[in-house]
Amino acid sequence: MTSINTNVGALLALRYLREISSELTTTQNRISSGLRVSRVTDDASTFAVAAGLRADIKAYSAVTASLQGSTAAAQVAVAAGESASARLGDIKAKIVALSDNSLTSTARDAYNSDLQAMVDEVNSYLLQASFNGTNLLGTGGADLQVVANIDGSVLTLRDNDVADLDISTINNNGQATAALSDLEDFPQALNTAMARLGADLNRVTQQTEFMQRTEETVRISLGALVDADIARETSYFNALQARQELAIQVLGIANQQPQVLIGLFRT
Repeated sequence: MTSINTNVGALLALRYLREISSELTTTQNRISSGLRVSRVTDDASTFAVAAGLRADIKAYSAVTASLQGSTAAAQVAVAAGESASARLGDIKAKIVALSDNSLTSTARDAYNSDLQAMVDEVNSYLLQASFNGTNLLGTGGADLQVVANIDGSVLTLRDNDVADLDISTINNNGQATAALSDLEDFPQALNTAMARLGADLNRVTQQTEFMQRTEETVRISLGALVDADIARETSYFNALQARQELAIQVLGIANQQPQVLIGLFRT
């Protein structure tokens, strides 16, 4: 039926044009944002899941940063322990030299001065084994607890509380022998501390790597949920533009229908 009140063809063309324009807007938004789901109206359930994953990613990043900070504290303590350990051989050699009762007073004073300087150096390493206020090697420290996962679980880096090296002035062979005996206790305590620090450092390093891999996996999962296939969307966008042009042409043709009716009244 041909009607002058209702142009069915034009109405249908307008409906198709609206639908195509809406799809074009959606596709253009996906291309510009790179996301298939960027708003809750795109896909409510997927948007909600993605929001939870984004929160987890931020939490994993925070845990990783915390673990890396504790790693630095352990690494500083290990470095200080290695420096102190390297100096112990020189200290032992100096004590052995002081065990010689035939040393002149001048030579003994020089050796004792060198010995005390090296002892002070070792003790300074213990004191300076601190990062951000945390000393895991020397005395006066405390265990360091660091968050290890987004569930709030923690890892503990143990405080080793290595006491300062104490060697007095050596004036004879007997005192040198006693100093060598005392010196044996310090390396044992230091080596035990280094072993504990190494074990704790390995645990933190492994946990940091696990957190980083977990975060990467979550990011991949998030991308699979919300990322747009740009190649596909671009191809679809081009197709929609072609359909839009055709719909506009069809609308123009439909709008010519009243002119046909007018022609019926011409003589």
